[in-house]
Amino acid sequence: MTDLSIVLPAFPTDQYRHLIPSLEKNLVTTADLLTLDAVEIAKRAHLPVLDVKRLCTAVLRALQDDLGLGGNGDAPNEASAKATDRKPQLRKSGNDLVEQWSAISTLDGKIDAALGGGIPTGYITEITGERYALNPPHPSALGPQD
Repeated sequence: MTDLSIVLPAFPTDQYRHLIPSLEKNLVTTADLLTLDAVEIAKRAHLPVLDVKRLCTAVLRALQDDLGLGGNGDAPNEASAKATDRKPQLRKSGNDLVEQWSAISTLDGKIDAALGGGIPTGYITEITGERYALNPPHPSALGPQD
């Protein structure tokens, strides 16, 4: 749980301060709160299941708000209020995306057109497929064959 302050610095830990020491002692991380079942975490840390479930839900909502994915009609909390002050990072209009689009050309017009201008910058991009030579030798250029 020591990584909670790194992952979500604005998360209100005051209401969960009675849970945090036990979670830290049993090496429960923020990723565990998001991925594991609350019952498993409660057993591992010897805590009440409902309290752990509330903490898991609060961490998930705070992370969604931080990423701009909130807005499901729930009562706003401090973290969601901060998220609405700035423009959500993942919710952008098409015009916003076009204005921010930055790409590196592949120097192949067809591939650039298919990718919308080239390989987008700011993302991890993996290119897979068959390997081919740009100018494979022609059989006549190799000389006479037996």
